[in-house]
Amino acid sequence: MKKIVVTGGHLTPALALIENLQKQKDVEIIFFGRKYASEGAKVESAEYKIIKQKDIKFVQITTGRLQRKFTRYTPKSLAKVPGGFAQAIYHLKREKPAVVVSFGGYIGLPVIFTAKLLGIKTIIHEQSAVPGLANRLSAKICDKIFVSFPKTAKYFPAQKTEVIGNLTRSDVYKKQATSKKISDFLKKSESLIFVTGGNQGSHFINELIFQSIENLKNYQILHQVGTLNFKGDLDRALEKSNSNYLPVDYLTSSDFGASLNSARIVISRSGANTVWELATLSKVAILIPLPISAAGEQYENAQILKEAGSAIVLNQKETTPQTLISTIGEIEANYPKFQTSAKALSTKMPKDAAQKLAEAVISYT
Repeated sequence: MKKIVVTGGHLTPALALIENLQKQKDVEIIFFGRKYASEGAKVESAEYKIIKQKDIKFVQITTGRLQRKFTRYTPKSLAKVPGGFAQAIYHLKREKPAVVVSFGGYIGLPVIFTAKLLGIKTIIHEQSAVPGLANRLSAKICDKIFVSFPKTAKYFPAQKTEVIGNLTRSDVYKKQATSKKISDFLKKSESLIFVTGGNQGSHFINELIFQSIENLKNYQILHQVGTLNFKGDLDRALEKSNSNYLPVDYLTSSDFGASLNSARIVISRSGANTVWELATLSKVAILIPLPISAAGEQYENAQILKEAGSAIVLNQKETTPQTLISTIGEIEANYPKFQTSAKALSTKMPKDAAQKLAEAVISYT
């Protein structure tokens, strides 16, 4: 049995890889990740829930975040880093995998470094246009690097870097939701605005939607509020629920894919995976990059769609409900132009990254 450890902070491409690896014979996948959504919280993370549902072994790693700026939280976070390395080396020695694949993030870093110390083959994949700190550090010692965008390759050693695109789950292409509630809502949604702030949610985007709903009565709005319920966002959203507005905390991958496919306009952050899926599915979008994203990576990701002409990018500090409503109006006034640009971009997006990475991983076992 070939053991493969998958880890890192980006769940979506990890699931796409796992989907392809599971097609192989004699392969056992083990996921190293975080059990809880955030420090001090008892809300189980999306990765923990999904990996357990797939009956894949989950190994909890608790470590500190690497921070680019020193804050009052930095000492406490750094104090947890040695524990993360200790846990990683213990579990790797116990599991004895042939290869470790990381999708970045603070949990992926100790797993990659300790795997290298133990002589285990290591692979990283970078989703964003600008790499995160964990992958920048991991790149110095790992065996192979794969990236989504050609512009990202310049950050890594050329001799071991390959551009393959981002990994996309097959569920993203599904047009039929599995949940009856989502399916029924999508069927009546001729003009659907799909709002998503990611699995945990975006309080800023949630608040923006709450204050804009009354002015968007010509649309059906499907709102993924997130699982954290930060400042009671989910509770507030459920109170506002009506025939035109459906808030949910979480969407399964098939329901998420169906929602994306049905959307006329998508309003979201601009994480690498979201941007890739929007581009792949020819979606017209309004993107609000997370201001504190590492190295401005969300801003750089958003520029890809903006430059292609398929999205409008808003600055969070300058965005109000009035800004959002006028931006939707601008898109509607020029919708055929945005849609044509989105379709042109989609033809340029590689669709086989998950298969390519799976083949590379298997070749290392």
